[in-house]
Amino acid sequence: MNGDLKSAATWETALTKPGRATGDADEKAELKKEAWVSLIRDRKIGYFALLRNLRNILQQSPEVLPEALAMLTDEKLIRKSLVLPFRFLTAYDELEKMTMIGKDIRNTMTAISTALDISLANVPKFDGETLVVLDVSGSMAGRPAQIGSVFSAMLAKASNADFMTFSDSASYRSFNPADSTMSIAKSVRFSSGGTNFPAIFWAARRRYDRIIILSDMQGWIGQHTPAKDFAAYKQYTGADPFIYSFDLNSYGNMQFPERNVFCLAGFSDKIFDIMQLLETDRHAMIGEIEKISF
Repeated sequence: MNGDLKSAATWETALTKPGRATGDADEKAELKKEAWVSLIRDRKIGYFALLRNLRNILQQSPEVLPEALAMLTDEKLIRKSLVLPFRFLTAYDELEKMTMIGKDIRNTMTAISTALDISLANVPKFDGETLVVLDVSGSMAGRPAQIGSVFSAMLAKASNADFMTFSDSASYRSFNPADSTMSIAKSVRFSSGGTNFPAIFWAARRRYDRIIILSDMQGWIGQHTPAKDFAAYKQYTGADPFIYSFDLNSYGNMQFPERNVFCLAGFSDKIFDIMQLLETDRHAMIGEIEKISF
């Protein structure tokens, strides 16, 4: 009310001042350029803010782009940040929409891909045989598709796992583990088909120690859960795998209400720690909660 409240020193406040300047467009552009230079060279910008503003930096202050990309691919900053992996794909997609050409845009897209691969350090390397399954049906359009394609690529690449996609039917997909996570994720094609969960176990003909399924869980084909098909798969192969069922849209539906089946929702680097704990002790999450003191 008094007009004397001190503003926080954030990138938003730094960019607000040029926007409020009374000069012409050229003067405002110069002020924005100076603001970006100061934020990046003094490292006063957070990691997520940096990722979100790569387009602005490219357009308004390209002279500090090399320093910005050095921050973007800094292993310590990546590990300390709480940036979710699919955010890298979002940033990459935004740059693909630009009509800009030249080394700067290519270097930026390369840096995003590199940063995503560095973040693989948080992904567990599971022992044994793993199958990663991604729902590519029509209901996955939008954010679930973004999350699913990146997380499935990360999990498959990190453990050199088999990779399968499904909609009306299911089939294995080949990929080169030497390819970047971004390349694998971008190669996934989504359809307008339905969501046939039993098809996963019709197509799976190998013995797996764990099967990781990423889906919005909106299955309806066959009008039943895949419990019988899962049982038939176990009998055929002699396997008794852990099932990790990721609900990408938080509808609350469950396709696998059985022993050794873990239904997970929400995404952070902690989800990988949880997966490793659950294979050791199915009650591990309860134990971790009980350790918390107030």
